[in-house]
Amino acid sequence: MKISKYIPALLVAALLTACDDTDIPVAAPREELPDVEDNISGDRYDYTATGKPERPFIHDYTASMMMKFYMAEPDRATATSRVYMTYGQALENIKAIDALTRGVHKIVYLVGWQFDGHDDRYPALNVFNEALKRESDATARDSYLWLRSEAKKYNTTVSIHMLVGDAYTNSPLWHEYIRNEFICRDASGMFVTNGVLMGYPMYWINLHNEWRKGYLQRRLDEITELADLVDAGTVHIDAFMGHESTYHDVTREMQETVIRKVFRYMRDKGIDVTSELYCYDRIDPMIGLQAAAWWNDIPATQRASLPRELAAGGVSGQLSGNVWSETGFLFGDNVQAEDIFHYDRGWNQFKRDFCTQTLPYLLYGQRTVESYDEAARRVTYSGDLVADAVAQTVKLGGVTVRDHNNLFMPAAWITDHREIIAFSESGYASRRWTLPAGWEGIAEVAARPITTEGPGEATVVPVVDGTVTLSLGRCEMISIQPL
Repeated sequence: MKISKYIPALLVAALLTACDDTDIPVAAPREELPDVEDNISGDRYDYTATGKPERPFIHDYTASMMMKFYMAEPDRATATSRVYMTYGQALENIKAIDALTRGVHKIVYLVGWQFDGHDDRYPALNVFNEALKRESDATARDSYLWLRSEAKKYNTTVSIHMLVGDAYTNSPLWHEYIRNEFICRDASGMFVTNGVLMGYPMYWINLHNEWRKGYLQRRLDEITELADLVDAGTVHIDAFMGHESTYHDVTREMQETVIRKVFRYMRDKGIDVTSELYCYDRIDPMIGLQAAAWWNDIPATQRASLPRELAAGGVSGQLSGNVWSETGFLFGDNVQAEDIFHYDRGWNQFKRDFCTQTLPYLLYGQRTVESYDEAARRVTYSGDLVADAVAQTVKLGGVTVRDHNNLFMPAAWITDHREIIAFSESGYASRRWTLPAGWEGIAEVAARPITTEGPGEATVVPVVDGTVTLSLGRCEMISIQPL
C-alpha cells in the first residue's frame, strides 16, 4: 500500500482500517524548491572577545526610550479591525510624550499596523491595516509614512512590530507554506501549535526550511521596502526564538542559526533588530547581535559585567508582568508605555513610569558598572553614582538624587544646558534637595512644571547653602534650571 508522507498520521491510520485491500490514491509528488545561495553567517557571536556588538548598532539604545503603540487587533466576530489608536492619534501622543520627556530620543514600534491588527495573518507581512489611516490620505501606508516623517520633529523614530516565526490558517500564505514544508511538525508529522491567539490557532514556522529556500529573505526584503525600514534603522521582531521540527530533523540549534542570520541580514541593510527577550526559550541569548529587548531577562549578575550597549532594553523581568523590580532599580528600566495607552491609564502613570524607570536608566547608561554587591544589593557606577536597592536611594557624588519614588535627578541626555527633573509619586511639602556637582555658585533656579503641552510658567526658587526647597503634588514633574 502506498502512503504519502504528507498525509497526517491519524488520517493514515483511519484509511488503513477502512481500506485494508485498496490502494490509496497518492497526490502527485511535489517538486522540491531549490536551495538558494547563502553567504550570511549563522555562527554564534563571541561578545566577550571585544565587549562590543558585532557591528555598531544604528541607534543608541542606552540613550533612548523604546515603546510600543497598540494600534489595533482583529475583531473575529465582525471580521473587521478593532482600532485603539489611529495614525493621527499616534502623532498627538508622540507630541505629548516628547513634551514630557524633554526631547529625549524615542523609538516607537507600531503594533497592529498590518491586515486587521495585532498578529493577524502571519506569515504574510505585505498589507497595511486600512482602518488606521487618516481621512486625508489615500492609503494606510501613506498615513504610516506621514506619521514617521512628522514624528522626527518630536525626536521620535517610528517603526513596526512584527513576528516572523508564527503562521495562521487565515494567512494568504498558509497553503503555500504547507506545500513547501515551512511549518514545524512533531515526530508523528502533526503540525506544532502553540494554542489559539487572536481567535486562530497559531503554528510555528520552520525557519530553517524557509530560509534555505529563500522565502524568509523574500519576506524580510518585502517588509523592508513596504515599511521603509532602512530609514527607521530599527525593527522589532517579537517572540523571536527557534522551535524544533522533529519530523524535518530540524533542531532548535538549527533554528537559532537562522535567527542569527536574520540579525545579520537586517544589519547588512542598516536595520537593528530588537526583540522580546534575550534568554527565554533560547539556547543563545544573541548578545551583541540583538540591539535591545522589550523584557530584559539577563540576570543581574551578568548585567553587572556587561557593557550597557550589550544589555539594553525595556523592563527587567520575564514576559507579561513578571517584573524584577530590584534589578530594575539597580540597573535601570525603560518605560514600555504600550499598556498605558491601550488601557487608558493616563498621563500620571506615564510620568511615574518615565521618572522611576527611564530617568535612572538614562543616567546609568552614561556610566559603567564598577562593582555589584549582590549581598548588599548595591551597584556602584563610574562617576561616583551608587544605586542602593535596600535603602531605595540613588546618590551622585554623595548627593541623593533618588529616595524611593521621589527623584531630583539630572536629565542625562540634555547637553546644551543643565537641567534636573524633580518628580514625586505621592507628593510632598517643603522638601530640601541638595544640588549636585556642577551647580556651585548658583543663587536661584527656575522651576517649571513639565506638562504634555510643554514647560509651564517658571517659579524662581532661591538656592540656600547649595540646596533648594520644593513642594510637589502627586505625580508632578518639575524642570529645574539655573538662572
